[in-house]
Amino acid sequence: MKYSGHFLTITGIIHTLIGLVLGWPIIVDMHNAGWFSSTVIDGQMMFDREAISWFLFAGLFWVIFGLTLQSAIAQGFNPPKSLGWGFVVIGIIVAIIMPASGAYLFIIQGAILVFGHHRFKQQATQLA
Repeated sequence: MKYSGHFLTITGIIHTLIGLVLGWPIIVDMHNAGWFSSTVIDGQMMFDREAISWFLFAGLFWVIFGLTLQSAIAQGFNPPKSLGWGFVVIGIIVAIIMPASGAYLFIIQGAILVFGHHRFKQQATQLA
C-alpha cells in the first residue's frame, strides 16, 4: 500500500499517453476547430471528440488523484477499505465490458489497498 498513489499516478499517465497516441487525429481536428465548443458542430455532438476528451480527462484525474493519495499515505493516512473495494468493483465491471483494457490494473490496485488497509490497522494496533 505504501506506493498505491504512485501506482495510480502511473496508471493515469499510461492512460493519458494511450489517449494522446490513439486519439491524435481527433485532437488535431479539435485544434483546427478552435477548441471552444469543438465537440459540437452545427448542433451535433461529435461522439469521437467527446470520447477522447473524457478519456484524457479521466487519465489526468487519475494522475492528480494518485499524487494526492501518495501524499496522504506519506503523511500517515490509511485509505479506507471502501476505496480499495471500489477500485476492484470498477475494475471488474470495466474488464467485463472491455476485456482488452487496462481495467485489470484497478483490480490489482484495489486489492493492494484492501490488504494494505488491514495490514496498516494491524501495525497501528501493535504500536499502541
